[in-house]
Amino acid sequence: RASTAPASSETMTARSTSIRMGARTSLVWCLLAMLALAGVAPAYSMHEDQAGAYDWHKSFLGEATQAAFAGSKQNMRAFVSTEQGAIGAIEFKTGNLVWRHVLEDGDVVDRLLIAGRQLLTVSSGGKYLRSWSMRDGSLLWELVTYTAAAPSADAKAERDKDRGVDVLPLGADVDGDGDEDLLTLSRGDVALRSLAEGVAAWSAEAAAAFDETVRLHRVARVPSTGKFIAFGVTEDDGAPAAIEMDPKTGEVTRKAIATGAVGLSDCPRGTTLAVGADGNVFASGVTADGAKMYAVDVAKLLSGKTRGAVSFAPVAEEIGPVVRARPVRGADAASDAAAAGSGACVLVGSVSCALARASTRDGKLEYVRTWPLAPGGRECSAAVSSAFTSPDAVVGVGAVTTDADAGVAVVEILTLDPTGAVEAVRVGKPVEGFAPSDRGVAARAWINAYSVKRDGADVVAYRPLVVSADARLSLLGEGGKMLWSREESLALADEVMFARLPPPKTAAAAKADDLRVRPSFGESLRTQVLAVKARIKRATADEMAELTGLRRGRGAKLLPTRDANGFRRQIIALSPAGALTSLHNGDGRVLWRNFLGGGVDAKGEPASAYTYAAVYRWRPSGTDDSRDGEHALVMGTATDADASGGTKTRAVVVDLYTGEIESDVVLPFKAAHVLPLRTPGDGRHDGTNGEHASSSASAALLVDAAGWTAHAFPATSEARDAAYADRARISYYTVDQERNELRGYGLLPASVDRATGEAPASYRVAQTWSQRFPPEVGQIVGYAAKPANEIVHSWTRVLGDRSTLFKYLSPNVVFVATAPKDAPAGLSSVTAHLIDAATGRVLYRVRHADARGPVHAVVCENWVAYHYFNTKAGRYAMSVLEMFDDAEHRKGAAVGELMWSSLVGDNETETVSSLAPPPLRIMGQSYYVRPAATMMATTYSAQGVTGHQVLMGTATDQVVALDKRWLDPRRPTKPTKDDQEEGLIPYTEVLPVFPQSWVTTRHQVAKLQGIVTSPASLESTVLFVAHGLDFFFTRLHPSRSYDMLDEEFSYLLLVVTMVALAAGAFVTQGLAYKKDMEKRWR
Repeated sequence: RASTAPASSETMTARSTSIRMGARTSLVWCLLAMLALAGVAPAYSMHEDQAGAYDWHKSFLGEATQAAFAGSKQNMRAFVSTEQGAIGAIEFKTGNLVWRHVLEDGDVVDRLLIAGRQLLTVSSGGKYLRSWSMRDGSLLWELVTYTAAAPSADAKAERDKDRGVDVLPLGADVDGDGDEDLLTLSRGDVALRSLAEGVAAWSAEAAAAFDETVRLHRVARVPSTGKFIAFGVTEDDGAPAAIEMDPKTGEVTRKAIATGAVGLSDCPRGTTLAVGADGNVFASGVTADGAKMYAVDVAKLLSGKTRGAVSFAPVAEEIGPVVRARPVRGADAASDAAAAGSGACVLVGSVSCALARASTRDGKLEYVRTWPLAPGGRECSAAVSSAFTSPDAVVGVGAVTTDADAGVAVVEILTLDPTGAVEAVRVGKPVEGFAPSDRGVAARAWINAYSVKRDGADVVAYRPLVVSADARLSLLGEGGKMLWSREESLALADEVMFARLPPPKTAAAAKADDLRVRPSFGESLRTQVLAVKARIKRATADEMAELTGLRRGRGAKLLPTRDANGFRRQIIALSPAGALTSLHNGDGRVLWRNFLGGGVDAKGEPASAYTYAAVYRWRPSGTDDSRDGEHALVMGTATDADASGGTKTRAVVVDLYTGEIESDVVLPFKAAHVLPLRTPGDGRHDGTNGEHASSSASAALLVDAAGWTAHAFPATSEARDAAYADRARISYYTVDQERNELRGYGLLPASVDRATGEAPASYRVAQTWSQRFPPEVGQIVGYAAKPANEIVHSWTRVLGDRSTLFKYLSPNVVFVATAPKDAPAGLSSVTAHLIDAATGRVLYRVRHADARGPVHAVVCENWVAYHYFNTKAGRYAMSVLEMFDDAEHRKGAAVGELMWSSLVGDNETETVSSLAPPPLRIMGQSYYVRPAATMMATTYSAQGVTGHQVLMGTATDQVVALDKRWLDPRRPTKPTKDDQEEGLIPYTEVLPVFPQSWVTTRHQVAKLQGIVTSPASLESTVLFVAHGLDFFFTRLHPSRSYDMLDEEFSYLLLVVTMVALAAGAFVTQGLAYKKDMEKRWR
């Protein structure tokens, strides 16, 4: 902290002895004042015109599950819903996101379709029916088809079993209100609704019309009679059931259950209805065991001929037992009716997969196409699209297959004529970019059919929209071209970290790059002018956009190489499917990507079987700090009956400069814990890399939880020696929220092999302590621990009276919060525990009455801050605890004595052990805070000098930064002179949140999942990224940018100003001298 002392009386009363000396003195002070003002950079807060200069925000949708197309040929759009609960419109020409809506957590779209001129979505198991404007995405209307209320818990559980959801666009006005109608099915209720406002003309409890429990799956309209049909199966024995309703009133006209046929699958997504123009309706699907296909003549069943209404046929041997079945549906009224007329479905068996169709004449099943299974044996190698209707009124589907060896995708268009004819009308040219390491196989596809002019005639062309295994969304064009691709795997990323960029090849290359991107004099001058106009609120919207563009594209921040200040970094993102992507933090562009889930692992097994959930900075074995490089260890797990505990682990080392795989190892156990080891030259403790917890390890112990064994990794002598050297100090712990306890583990002794002299490759693991919380204390509702290799600048705190407090900096401190389950009002509480993870000792415990979880916390240095809800006040609260070493020889130590001991080299080095902890002095305080927290993190600088900020992810998917000084437990209500000298802020019960405190500014990071920070090489700056469905990056300056000038600082303007001041001072000096001489001659 910098303090300004008042001027002394001598300085205030001093007079110059000559005019010349006074002029020089005034000149010096003017220059110093100008330099001081020029060096001030208001980086602590962000002005409106600075938004977008160093931050960027990218929006994504996620993994697309359903899609539909609408619009003119020049303005075609794709409407997409995703597994992450997002709905959006994508511009067909560019792939840009036009609009997007993100549904609440757990609200996932079950069906997306176009009816009339509206986009309809059904979500949450048929609970919500919404209509959206296709132009701008505004919500036209929303309906709740059923409520969560139920007469009893048993009734609710019974109703929750009914998973049948269906929406049938009718394309006609059935109820006579002048608007098109649609038929909906949710939880056994069938309703006829108008597209105008979703109002129900009638609603019928169709499933309740039967005498036994029936789960309805699908609804259909019989073209010849106009009546509605609902089909399902009985819950007890899986017998087919059907019901017929009057389209005008919803009255049940007929119903029947085929008592002689049982064993049908109760999965509603696997039921196909084949509706013929002559009134025949056949329901087809698979039996519960997947060995047979069934066909139900619904008309015969409703007529009372239940015995001959059901037929079974074994599944073809080349398909194998069916694991999953999916009917082919359309995304609008015309294509959905055409799909129903074809009776097509997709079958995924244990041997292969097929496109099949049920005849509308006799229900007989026909296999149209068969394909092999994708690597891994769980998915079909062909992505079969939903049904589409071409401009020439032909109904068809598309199949996108992937050739892994050639790295291409092939599109085949199949027509499905209601008469039964199947024709391959088009096989497109292979599209490159589908190598296993690029994106894997095609997972889903949708076909956009449109008319084009060729040789003076109208012909039909096809554009497939494809989702690959890595969640990337791509539009393929004619002639084997890929029109655009969206990197949607970033929306699924669970693991995100910062990494260095490669260095410039030579110093000359670095200088050339700097000259190339340096703005011209005209650009700098224009930026300065626009910045001044924006600061005084005189800039127009176009000028603000121009200023933002100049700032974003200016300077060296977009170069693909590292810089001396550490501002340029890459952001590494890993998705569960194995998509490893590198983003440049300057603008968020993709530098490289590698799909680890494609191809095979080191043993030749499909890599798609793994779920990738961890990434660590890594240094390959056998290298040292003299070799510049950046690597990551990526780990994934997969089921394997032969492995320990039935799970195996894949460990992949990736070069972060290029994205290439350097090593690939498959371990026959599940690595539940990764314990880094200290090896010579690993640079993890010298602070040279400027990152507190991102230092690279070259060896680790991987703990097999099922086998109670820790294995040295990699299998090298260096790793074994490192594990043997650290065996006594290694410990770890687990938090078991189900059993409500913490458990600590250590390594059992092991000896060196006497014959070879080699250190052991594995160690037995034993439990060393446990801490179980009794029911009266409550269940674990939150926990937090320190990051590894935390950098602390000072281990003392200097008070206002020049005495000191010694921080308790044990790296083993773990924070755990507990709260009683289902506590009544007035008896709820949250208990905070500070536990030593090495011994299980409870260091401190405090109870907060009238509080409840969940609790979000962050542990840093000697303090912990945590967030919870105060039930009595009805507000959110935050508490802070600070730990100090209260040993006798620490008390009363003056800062002067410590400084003298440090200067003369008389200071002692003392080791504090968790086995013999010193007495602790705990200080705590609580405050109210307005935002509701969903996660917490803190900032770290390169050397720990810069103050910390507590980062809080809020319920609005934004991030707010709180200065740690506001969370000081020693904030006084009436500050004394010593408190003011120390810089303590007076106590207020509410923590202030200023407009500048919002790190994400006006942006929201939809489905906020994580906050990651990394220190830059410059001490004042911290790099920040928030990720979820979106990515947001910016730079933070927790203690202002005290060691840098703003990049817009004009050195030319400074020089001109100083020259002008100097000239003015000398001119003033001459005039004053002349005037003084004239006065003396009088």
